Amino acid sequence: MADGNQPPPPVQRVLPNLVSEAQAGHVNVKMSLEDFVNLDRDCETFLTVIRQIMTIADGVSRQENWGLGEHTDVDGQELVSGKTLVKRFREKSRGSNDTTDNSVYAIMAGYQQAVTDVRDTYTAIRKQLTDHDDQAAARYKSLESTLPKQAPVTPPKWEPYCHM
Repeated sequence: MADGNQPPPPVQRVLPNLVSEAQAGHVNVKMSLEDFVNLDRDCETFLTVIRQIMTIADGVSRQENWGLGEHTDVDGQELVSGKTLVKRFREKSRGSNDTTDNSVYAIMAGYQQAVTDVRDTYTAIRKQLTDHDDQAAARYKSLESTLPKQAPVTPPKWEPYCHM
């Protein structure tokens, strides 16, 4: 398991070339300033949910007692199947390598990087626009503080089930 006190190693970036191209001003999109504000807000919502899922996965990987017979001895013999099942659940929630394994945590880390890259790409595009147009910059600042939040896609409430 990865050490929860240490930040995970960086995940391979999904869109590094697009981010670089946007920062260099080589990417054009047709969007309103309102769309830029909403996109930034939506990315932040996604990132918040992804972080919540990563926290849950990390907690699952650290759970001590599963009630699956992992601490059971029968006539001096350990119940190997209980320990094996717990080990698999822990590894599936958060494995030994947060960037290459197929754990929930690693998958979410990949999604987190993808959303960050999308946000960074559009931020760079918006920055190109607002850095060269004082009127657009002022309007964007105004929209950030006054534009009502659009109704986000609301993820279903999910609570881990723990019967202890």
